Amino acid sequence: MPSSPITAGELHDLLLAAAETDRRLPTAERRTPTSWWPELRQEWADYAPDRTQVRLARATPEQIDAYDLVHAIVAGIRSLADRRLLWAVAQSAVFRHRGPAWSRIARLTHTNRRAVKNAYELCLHRTAAEWNARQQNNSASKQLG
Repeated sequence: MPSSPITAGELHDLLLAAAETDRRLPTAERRTPTSWWPELRQEWADYAPDRTQVRLARATPEQIDAYDLVHAIVAGIRSLADRRLLWAVAQSAVFRHRGPAWSRIARLTHTNRRAVKNAYELCLHRTAAEWNARQQNNSASKQLG
């Protein structure tokens, strides 16, 4: 848990990093292995893969700790719509150079992209302020007790 207050910009960066970490984690459902008979090839070099598959690197322990922090912050939000908005924006911005897909989120929420962006920024500021107040209350209660 960070000791200093979190700003809205830092919360935005934490959300984007958490969404990226979410993509790096293994899937929740395991695929059951199927049985099949492998194709036999004549030459040893024929067993090389046709294309090289580039995959995301696994999440590091630091990334997973930051992911847990973001989940704690987002879980403290009372409004389900605000939680969904924060996570939808973060997920839409993962590995995109142009930032979040505001128009796509606006179609899902049946509003326009400007309203979605304004609601997101308002939610970021409100969430950061609530988290900072909660952390301040927790530290004050630990000092008293």
